[in-house]
Amino acid sequence: MNIITDIHQGSEDWDKLRATRPTASEFSKIITGMGKASAQKEAYMRKLSVAVKYDMPSFKGNQWTDRGHELEPIARERFIAETGFDVREAAFLMRADGIAGGSPDGLIYGGDGLPVAGIEIKCFNVDKHLGILEKNELPTENKPQVHGHLWITGLPCWVFILYCPEAFPLDFRMIEVTPDGYTREVGTAVEKFCAEYRTNWARYLAEFEADQIGLSVETMLPVLSAAMKRQAKPIATITESLI
Repeated sequence: MNIITDIHQGSEDWDKLRATRPTASEFSKIITGMGKASAQKEAYMRKLSVAVKYDMPSFKGNQWTDRGHELEPIARERFIAETGFDVREAAFLMRADGIAGGSPDGLIYGGDGLPVAGIEIKCFNVDKHLGILEKNELPTENKPQVHGHLWITGLPCWVFILYCPEAFPLDFRMIEVTPDGYTREVGTAVEKFCAEYRTNWARYLAEFEADQIGLSVETMLPVLSAAMKRQAKPIATITESLI
C-alpha cells in the first residue's frame, strides 16, 4: 500500500491520481453491494479510457457532499475523542501495484507508527441515519467502497462512522467492518476490470474521438442541414432574379 499525504483531496494532483484508475468510491460501478456486476461497468471503463488523453471534468459536489465536507471533520474529532486513537488524514491510498486506489476519511495508526485500520464517515439525513442505526450493519450501497478499501490496503478492519447532528442523542455510531468473502469478490472484480481496461482503453479512446471530436454541422444538425440544402437556390436562379 502506498500512502500519499503530500497533496489534498479535491486538488488538481488528487484528481489526476484518480482520473485513470478505479477508486474505492467508484467500485459500485464495477460490482454492486450484492456482489453482482454493475450495469455501469462499461461506461466507467470508457470514462477512465478517455481520461488517459483528455482532462475530463471532475465531480464538484452537491448538497450532500457539501454537508459531508462540513460535518466530516466534526465526526472525525468525535471519533478521536471517544476512542483516543491516533487518526491521521491521507489524500490517497494506492495498491502496491498501482492499479487501483481510494481516498479514506482517515487512517488509524498503532503504537509502531503503522496504520492498523481506516475510517469512512457518512453524514446522511435523519431518516436514513436512523434506518441504518436500527439495522446496525454496513449499508449495501456502501459495501463496495468500504470493502474496496480493505482490499486495497490489506488492513484487518475499517470503521464505518455515522454522524447526523439532527438525530441527537442518536447522532453518532461506529460500525466495525472486517474482510470477508465479499472483500475477495470486490478484489476479483476490480482486478478483472483493470485487465479489461488495459486491453480496451485504446479502442474506447479512439471511439470517443471518432464519435465526439471534430463533428461536422451535418452530423450535429442533420434535420436542419437537410432542410437548408433543399431550400438553397441554384446560382443561375439567383443571378436571373437580380437582372
